[in-house]
Amino acid sequence: MTNTTTKDIPKDAIKTRLYAKGTWKLESVAHFGGDETGIADMCLLQDKDGKPFIPGASIAGAARSLLAQQCLTWSTYKNGIAQETTGLKRLFGGAGDEDSMSALIVADAVCETDKPVTTVRDGVRIDADTGTARDKAKFDVEVVERDTEFKIELECIIRFSDAKIEKELKDLFSALLHAFEQGDIRLGARTRRGYGRGKVASWDTRELQMDKKQDVMAWLNDDIWKNNRSTIQSTPLSTNKRKFFRIETDFALRTSLLIRSSSGNTKDPDMVHLYSKDKPVLPGTSFAGAFRHRAALIAKALNWSEHNEDEDIVCELFGATHESDKDGKETEQVAPWASRVTIEERIVENVRPQWQDRVAIDRFTGGSLQSALFNQKPVYPCPIKADTETNVRLILTIEEPEKAEIGLLLLTMRDFWFGHTTLGGEASNGRGTLQGIKAKLIYKDTDISSDAKAWQITNDEKRLKVEKDDEGFLQSCVGAAQNYKDRPAASRRPENKG
Repeated sequence: MTNTTTKDIPKDAIKTRLYAKGTWKLESVAHFGGDETGIADMCLLQDKDGKPFIPGASIAGAARSLLAQQCLTWSTYKNGIAQETTGLKRLFGGAGDEDSMSALIVADAVCETDKPVTTVRDGVRIDADTGTARDKAKFDVEVVERDTEFKIELECIIRFSDAKIEKELKDLFSALLHAFEQGDIRLGARTRRGYGRGKVASWDTRELQMDKKQDVMAWLNDDIWKNNRSTIQSTPLSTNKRKFFRIETDFALRTSLLIRSSSGNTKDPDMVHLYSKDKPVLPGTSFAGAFRHRAALIAKALNWSEHNEDEDIVCELFGATHESDKDGKETEQVAPWASRVTIEERIVENVRPQWQDRVAIDRFTGGSLQSALFNQKPVYPCPIKADTETNVRLILTIEEPEKAEIGLLLLTMRDFWFGHTTLGGEASNGRGTLQGIKAKLIYKDTDISSDAKAWQITNDEKRLKVEKDDEGFLQSCVGAAQNYKDRPAASRRPENKG
């Protein structure tokens, strides 16, 4: 190899191999879809040992989507793979006539936890008009619990023919590692409702130069990890075109909270609050359902539908609804699309469970119904220090927002802040009422490549107070929502291409 010149090397020969491996640790529950022959309607994908695993194709797809959002404007991103940059196409594979093999090799992520904990969660679709459970729309999902660890292994192959885009490939690979460290890449299903959130604490990386004898021998002998040389750094992209608005709000519980679940233990009450690894949680699905319903009511009160007869703007925010016929069977969905709003699952803090015995009442006699005794165990708030502690936290992010959409979300958050709307079950019995403590609002525009703009919100008697009175942009967003005349310049939905 020492006598070989660059002219003698074929263009498709491999020049560099980049390697990275790390442990991805779940910070929320996750679902990686398997078949429907198990214990739930949506079962986990499992290996021969019965452990959940993540297909490499799922990891690559989530990574491609995030990097494309960062590299492209929304109008380009939503048109699909064909509009991607040369570097993205080369890293993940091309499209159409210019189809090329992916330079990125992603292994299936195997579970490193000895005995991973899996549970089954109940779900139900909510009727958008009544706010109650839709008939014949109950389902259950098998999930793997928090703190489960998976081993992620990545390899990027750079060929001599990639000379013009070699730097871009390396930058994208480094940005991919950084995104996993920041928890920006969610894996599995229902990621916009809090599932699949996790991080890689640190990466072990290697770079092999395939025109050097020692590196070639290390690769042939499968000794790449014995080489202590590591030059790959996880760094974000220098230009990030992703545009988003985020709401991070701390609430105090004014009343009890009950997200119905069953413990599976015959000694427990008929209904208990939902737990994840012995911690009470507020799932993103519950908060998203309540938030969406309230936003729809506000949009209706502001006459949004009169200005957009052909489109449901709330659906453009939160995703398509599943329509059903009178027998409960889903009708054909012509153009499904994903939600642009992501709501995270959070642990409910500073609360205590409390057993309650109850009985159903006969509405005709006013007495108790026979054999209608039941019991529950909701969670109740403990005394907290309002300035340092919280019970419930909302983290909501909307991608590519218009001002009117930001205003609608702010008005909806305000209703939760002052207890005008509730969370969870038995709202008519006084459960699930919140009181806002503090909030942080973050806005990143496409033109901003570094720091995003942020606002701090506090509770000032009966109004929301913006620190430093820097509320011009927020007021303009609320004004746009209250005086909504025209729909956004272009639909926010992806075009479902590529």
